[in-house]
Formats: sequence, structure tokens, C-alpha cells
Amino acid sequence: DDFKVVVGVSPLLWASFVIFLLLNVNGWHTLFWASILPLIIILAVGTKLQAILAKMALEIKDRHSVVEGMPLVQGSDSYFWLSKPQLLLHLLHFSLFQNAFQVTYLLWILYNFGLYSCFHDKVQMVVTKIVFGVGALVLCSYSTLPLYALVTQMGSHMK
Repeated sequence: DDFKVVVGVSPLLWASFVIFLLLNVNGWHTLFWASILPLIIILAVGTKLQAILAKMALEIKDRHSVVEGMPLVQGSDSYFWLSKPQLLLHLLHFSLFQNAFQVTYLLWILYNFGLYSCFHDKVQMVVTKIVFGVGALVLCSYSTLPLYALVTQMGSHMK
């Protein structure tokens, strides 16, 4: 069910794309700062999801009873920021879109204008942007999205 939400592109995401393009002014290094943002969001969301799983595990441990096939933890929206589980989904969606856009935009600039163009002051910045983009993709695919899948199966609206 959440796949459609994560993969879909909303007008708000396109608005963030347009704002990025408008702020991409010489000397501001917008491409660099915008490549850090998805990584920070993914780290924050992943940390929160890990904390939610730890709280649920502690609740199971405190009950001292095991019933096969019966969920021991009652999901609650209170585990999430502002008691809104959908906020984590929207943050993941935003960071995935921004990261994909940043990597695509960087590759498009490299293809059309080359490595040594007015878009790239230093080669180290290009390498850093690529490392941040790949790092965000790896974190999201191996940590954050599986944690999100686990937590949504245990939330207050258990599927």
C-alpha cells in the first residue's frame, strides 16, 4: 500500500524541485547543500525507527509471556514524532525524491557540460556529492526502508 505513496510524485515534491532550481545560483553551492539534506533526513528517520523497535522490544521483554502467533505489542502512534506515523513516510518520500533528483541532475551536468565547468568549482565537491548520494541510497535500501516496513506492520493500523 505504501509503495504507491513512496514512488509517486506529488506537486509538493515538484515545488521543492523548482525551488532548488531557482536557488541554484553561482557561489551558493546549492547542489552540495541539497545533497546533504536527504542523507540527514534518512539518518534521522532511521534512528527514530530503530528507537521505536527498541521500545517495542522492551515492552515485549517486560511482559514475560509469549503466546505463539499473538502480537504482544500494541502499536501506538505515540511512538512517532508528533504522534503522526505518516510524517516518517513523507520524510522518506521527500528524501528519496531529492536524492534521486540530485544524482540525476549531477549526472546530467557531467554529461552535458563535463567535469570542469562553471557548475563545479572543485572536483572534490563533485566526489563528495556522489558519495553523499550513493550513501543515502545505501542507507535507505539496507536500513531505513526495511525498518519502516517492520514498524508499519506493528503500528496502530496494523496491516
